[in-house]
Amino acid sequence: MTDSFSYVSVLTSIVLALCIARVFAGVGKLLQLRGRVRICWIHLLWALNLFLYLVLNWWILYRWRGEEHWTFFLFLFVLLSPSLTYLLSVLLFPDPLEAGTDLKGHFFSNHRRFFSLAMLVPLLDAADTYLKGWEHFLAQGPIYFVTIGLLFVLMAVAALSRRVWFHAFFAVFFLVYLLAFITINLRVLT
Repeated sequence: MTDSFSYVSVLTSIVLALCIARVFAGVGKLLQLRGRVRICWIHLLWALNLFLYLVLNWWILYRWRGEEHWTFFLFLFVLLSPSLTYLLSVLLFPDPLEAGTDLKGHFFSNHRRFFSLAMLVPLLDAADTYLKGWEHFLAQGPIYFVTIGLLFVLMAVAALSRRVWFHAFFAVFFLVYLLAFITINLRVLT
């Protein structure tokens, strides 16, 4: 008997690894160009947020291991989130990243596209949770539903707003949310 999950998870894992590599390459290039690039802490915090989300996505992918009947469409759905986050990783760092780059300018010139795509993240999360079963979906509790709605709204506001204070708040909020989610829910791989 073949292990369908292992087979299906290979491509998803490769896409997630490419995302992580893209974020690491951007940060590595910033280290190489230190002092010659205009750094923006909001941009750097979103790089950290994206990295943590990618690792979290990889960790949560394991919850699909019990699925016995993989269809091509279920596989495509599971591949959607890593594909979306790859696009986010491409938008986050300029190409080429070179001396004289202004990361704040880059961030705000791409924020509409970045957060418009990011708005899909909570929706995909809700769909993913639902596809694991109605009981699993309901077991997430009311805080999950409020959080999904709140993240969607904050992503939409981030796509529309150029206000630095909002983007600073949201970058910190999202980091706190990710760390709280990981601490509360994901102590053990199950």
